[in-house]
Amino acid sequence: MKNQSIDVKKEVLAGLTSFFAISYVIIVNSMILAEAGIPPQLSVFGTIIISVLGCLIMGLFGNVPIVITTGMGVNSFFTYTLVYSLKMSWQEALAASFCASLIYLVVAFTPLSQILIEAVPESLKHAITAGIGIFLVMVGLENGGIIVRGEHTFMELNSFQSPILLLTLASLILTLFLLFKNIQGSFFIGIIVTTLGANLFNLVPRTDSLFSLSAIKDYPTIVGKLDFSHIMTTEFILGTFSLAMILIFESMGLFNGLLPKMTDQEFKKAYRLNGIIMLFSSLLGTSPTIPAAESSTGIQQGGKTGKTAITVGLLFIVAFFAIPLLTYIPSSALAPVIIITGCLMMQNMQHIEMGDLSEWFPAFLMIVLMAFSMSISDGLAFGFVSYPIVKIFVGQTKQISKPMWLISFFFLCYLIAKVWI
Repeated sequence: MKNQSIDVKKEVLAGLTSFFAISYVIIVNSMILAEAGIPPQLSVFGTIIISVLGCLIMGLFGNVPIVITTGMGVNSFFTYTLVYSLKMSWQEALAASFCASLIYLVVAFTPLSQILIEAVPESLKHAITAGIGIFLVMVGLENGGIIVRGEHTFMELNSFQSPILLLTLASLILTLFLLFKNIQGSFFIGIIVTTLGANLFNLVPRTDSLFSLSAIKDYPTIVGKLDFSHIMTTEFILGTFSLAMILIFESMGLFNGLLPKMTDQEFKKAYRLNGIIMLFSSLLGTSPTIPAAESSTGIQQGGKTGKTAITVGLLFIVAFFAIPLLTYIPSSALAPVIIITGCLMMQNMQHIEMGDLSEWFPAFLMIVLMAFSMSISDGLAFGFVSYPIVKIFVGQTKQISKPMWLISFFFLCYLIAKVWI
């Protein structure tokens, strides 16, 4: 009984850590969708509701410590590709998201999902985990104000006169100290201490919240507003296909990257549940859901079961009534957790056969492009497209399975589609 209570405590602490690491999505997702024309003070409720449903369903029925919420790369595709580039209304973009989710479900509930995952070479599987890791490191470095856009380069080290940088470094040192001392809940403690210090001493400026719970009475005005009137147009078909490709393979990569020891049965269940949740996101007036890379922060804190995801889901419910309070948590408090987690995930590079350049180069390309394009899906595309090309050059085409050829072809289509859109 004592061991069981300790496990539950670990799961709850892991859930707290994951929630705080991903809580920024509540505000940021709404602001990105605002550029597509969806009122942010309304879409924030869709973001929270689908996150609650996603985490509770994944925890109760999938029994894995994975946070399901709106994807931060996917929402950019929704706004800047479907709406800006393809000239869809936000209602049409929601319809395209719904159709892309249906395609995802076809893959998830047929043998296609297992065929696709078994076709992926081990080097690329480890590269996916490492790539997500370096992606998180870049996010943490940027959000923590350690790196900024340079005057003559695309990034440079921030000035040490920046209070955000100094607070992030102090928080990083504290979190590392707690971690190396094996103190349970080290990530969560680091977040709380940094948040308290930043607000008590007014170390970083805090912006006023634009969101209020009273706006929920108008939320039904964006629910179920899917417009299928242009479903047969080239733009709608191209946008739907491209989004489906991102959702299918990014979710597949994230599940395997976050939980590489997941059994085939566990993967199938989690992958299918994610598709069902994804379908409802469009109906609720928000962009599609994927497994959050930040789930790894809770996993590193000891989260092993669905209790972690359930904890996150319950905290998203609390967030309904505390949306303005989230602005008190500085990015400097979250950045160290994300950076350290990314570092731990990058350890998977040791399992890649670097002595074989035909295995290492596609993996390398996937890893670095996830980071420097700031897009997991773009990194996946370059890794999968380059793999068969390199194998052709070294005369090892027999190592490439038919499904792998198909995956590479689909990703090539995805990259070509980016040229057109």
